[in-house]
Amino acid sequence: MIELIALPAEQSRGRHNPRVVKRKMSGFPTKARAAPAVTGRIIAADHIRIVAPPPDPVLLPAAVPLAAVSKAAATPAPAPKPETVWRAHICSWQTSGLSRPAYCQSKGLALRSFNAWVARLRNIRRRSRTATQT
Repeated sequence: MIELIALPAEQSRGRHNPRVVKRKMSGFPTKARAAPAVTGRIIAADHIRIVAPPPDPVLLPAAVPLAAVSKAAATPAPAPKPETVWRAHICSWQTSGLSRPAYCQSKGLALRSFNAWVARLRNIRRRSRTATQT
């Protein structure tokens, strides 16, 4: 033990995993090499399926068959495009007279996203103007 304390261990010389010094101890645990990297990406959307809850037969009228209700529940209404939603937000912000941060805070929007959509829609409007002028 005195010999081990007397000799300093090797320096790591900038290595992330410094080499292990093994001297005169048979059961000395060494640090394992890095585990191999995981190959491929896991895409959560491929493994998640959203299922509507089954309809409650007590609450349904007697004339409506269950098959018709399940088909209606399986086809939800299409969501509005993000561009139209953000256009509406920008129009209401301009008419409100509030600053961008105040408007975003009152509507629960992310200021960074709001600013990005303002710039994106401004660029789209500029491109359409230049295309009609030429």
